[in-house]
Amino acid sequence: MNNSIIQAQCVQMKELNHLFIDIEYTKEKNTNFNVYRSRSFNQKNKKYLQLEEIKEALQKADKTNLKYIYLTGKNSMSHPEFNHILRLCLTYCSVTIFSDGSCINDKKARFLKRVEDEGSNEIIFKIFINHYDEKKNDEISGRGSFRKAVHAITSLNKYGFNPILVIRTPLSQIQEFKEGFVALSQKFKFETEDINFSFIIQNSASENENRPAQMQEWNLDCMSSRIFAKSGVYNCLALLNDYRGRSGASLSDFSKKCYLETEKCVQCKLCGKPMYTNNWV
Repeated sequence: MNNSIIQAQCVQMKELNHLFIDIEYTKEKNTNFNVYRSRSFNQKNKKYLQLEEIKEALQKADKTNLKYIYLTGKNSMSHPEFNHILRLCLTYCSVTIFSDGSCINDKKARFLKRVEDEGSNEIIFKIFINHYDEKKNDEISGRGSFRKAVHAITSLNKYGFNPILVIRTPLSQIQEFKEGFVALSQKFKFETEDINFSFIIQNSASENENRPAQMQEWNLDCMSSRIFAKSGVYNCLALLNDYRGRSGASLSDFSKKCYLETEKCVQCKLCGKPMYTNNWV
């Protein structure tokens, strides 16, 4: 009898280039795709990382090769100390803010541009939007979410930001979605290029005939990033609060190895490239 055990593939983090900080979290375990929280904004169910916790975490992190800090959470910009956190992170490197757009308007975008101009590092925005058609988007994300996202994008663009649209789609529909969003952006005078699209791909092996065959060809998020959250350090944003993705308790002692054992890992492996980090660096 063959008692051998099939073990998930192991990948090694090369260096910490991308640090995610999960500002906003809820008591419920994350089960939805976006990690970016449940839709309930009931204050008693909402928790935030405190400014002092973030300061302490950054002091422990190896910042030698750090290129970007990412502030995550569906409504992270509602954090009472968000502006202080943003300014703190900008003293280390450029900052990417994940948002559904609900907290971004003309006044906020103007303020954020002033904050960016205070130093030499850049603020980048990744706005979640699920479809170029308003009705179809709101069926997925909730009524009014499309208009909030579009308003955020136009407000940011007005003050010189170049927001990135984060879209979840099967590989086979990327071209359709890209064309749809290009046409949409032309209506509100936002010029889009390839850099303005970040696709979170969900596809089967049969869909991706050109996927990298060898591990040496992969460039996965977990090879250059970690996420710091209230509950510990995780390998990937998609595995936040999943014990299989937990790599340690703090940024001073986390594991640099991780195992591709979840369904989300399989999707990343099929693509062979980053889906959450700024992959132009």
